[in-house]
Amino acid sequence: MGLRENEANTDHILERMENTMNNLEQMSYDSINITDRLVTLLSDAREHAAIMKTGTEEERNREFGLLCEILDRILETAFIVNNISHELERETLYQRDTVEAIKQVVDFFYSMTDDIEF
Repeated sequence: MGLRENEANTDHILERMENTMNNLEQMSYDSINITDRLVTLLSDAREHAAIMKTGTEEERNREFGLLCEILDRILETAFIVNNISHELERETLYQRDTVEAIKQVVDFFYSMTDDIEF
């Protein structure tokens, strides 16, 4: 592989690494928002459960319905978290591959300088 080809390959590798870093950053941000949402939903669920414990039969029935809605939203959120976890795993593996490619480029350039005598 010539120097120009290696330069183009290096540019591609660095661009890929930057894209992966951006993806990881966005997924981390999304994860924070999702966990905040889960905390709010669980807090709301506790409030509804407390009313179910002490309320009238009509209040308990209404709160039970609201609690079921919250549980559905928690389940939907859990699926989102699960998907993000799998995406994070893929991006992390992709990042590892990118680091290995960068090591190969660095080794190539070092091998070139070993051939040059000063």
